[in-house]
Amino acid sequence: MDKKVILQRLGIILAYPLAYVYIRWIFLLSDVTESGPVFLDGKLTIGLTYPIFALLFIILNEIIRRGRRGADSLPAKETVFWYTMTFLAGLTATIGPETGLSVFAMHLCGVYSVLTSNGLLLGGKTSGFIPADLIHGFYVKAFAGFPNYIIDWGCFRRAETSDAEQSAKKRNPVGVVIFIAIMAVLLIISVSLMASIDEDIAMFFDDMFDWAGEYLEDLELYEIILRAVLAIPVCFYLYGLMSRSAKSDGGKEKRFSAWLTGFMGKGKTVSATIVYIAAGVFVAAYILFFVKRLTYMLGGFVGDVPDGMLVSHYAREGFFELVGIMAVNMCVYLAIIIFGKTAETGKFTLMAKILVTLLMAESMIFAVIAMSKLGLYYSIFGYTPKRILAMWATLALGFAAGMTIVTVYRGKPHFRAGVIFTSISYIVICVLSGVLVAIGA
Repeated sequence: MDKKVILQRLGIILAYPLAYVYIRWIFLLSDVTESGPVFLDGKLTIGLTYPIFALLFIILNEIIRRGRRGADSLPAKETVFWYTMTFLAGLTATIGPETGLSVFAMHLCGVYSVLTSNGLLLGGKTSGFIPADLIHGFYVKAFAGFPNYIIDWGCFRRAETSDAEQSAKKRNPVGVVIFIAIMAVLLIISVSLMASIDEDIAMFFDDMFDWAGEYLEDLELYEIILRAVLAIPVCFYLYGLMSRSAKSDGGKEKRFSAWLTGFMGKGKTVSATIVYIAAGVFVAAYILFFVKRLTYMLGGFVGDVPDGMLVSHYAREGFFELVGIMAVNMCVYLAIIIFGKTAETGKFTLMAKILVTLLMAESMIFAVIAMSKLGLYYSIFGYTPKRILAMWATLALGFAAGMTIVTVYRGKPHFRAGVIFTSISYIVICVLSGVLVAIGA
């Protein structure tokens, strides 16, 4: 039998068990879904529930993908990267600062890896279209692929053969069922007769039936039935996502990407003068802010707290606002590139480069100041999950600001580097969190 057909059949067979595992381990929240690190006898433990599911998800996607695209087709390097991130996100769910965030990241990476493995990213690779890619995977591909779980059962049909071969392969299923039933009845009669002769055999079967009865009583069948029912739509969803993606040739994605690019291009109607004024207002506002609050904001570097103010209050005051300003600056940049007119070459004008550079440089200064305040707070009060997550968010936004400057001057988007840095840095932060907990920091 053709390898592709074997993989197609195997993918269909394994889809429902994986859906049931998802309902049992993740959707209905088993004991390992406690927020934050898990301890056993006072020691930090790594829960394997999530990484095992992530691994099963990856294996099933590869089976379905190869069953449709070629049994010997190996995943590309980018696919391997996102498979790895999916697994690591699951692995850090029980050692990271926040289980829910890691599980959410595992879902994002899982769906994104399915699209990547089939070459269906709207930008051809990881790009600024990543939000649209995720929407495309989570909703369009998955729900449009719902019927595939029924349709693809056609791969179990036998290939057409000659009349002689068909007659040679014919079996009577009714006869098989009757034969098995007769053998079962005769076996029960035979065992009953032996049990009436030998007390040990009788006691063995009595104990076995008692154990089976107690097991069924403790099994809580209603929960199993509930999970089995809930697993049906999950099975259609998971298989639909993978099968629909594996069957796509990427044509629709290319057309939608071209339309989206053209649509965004039509929005570039704001004159350069208005863009300069708007960006200049932000730049000037931050300069005035630095001048007025510089001494106060830099106190975190030397531990110089204003008189009459608690260290805890000083360290917290303004931190989240600074991070919020960094996020606003990124939105300002996005608004400029979406709506602002560019030079005839399609690149930033010199003035736009200067203003965006100043804006992003100010964001990086905000990031450094925010980290100084966080470091002061951390040095006094120690580790908490929220503090280490705040550190990660600050680093990610600071890195994004730096990549934006590089993008402006090179004329080449570096969104991919930002996504990769954000993903890897999150895993590193989770591992660091687990280490800090393990050493009692």
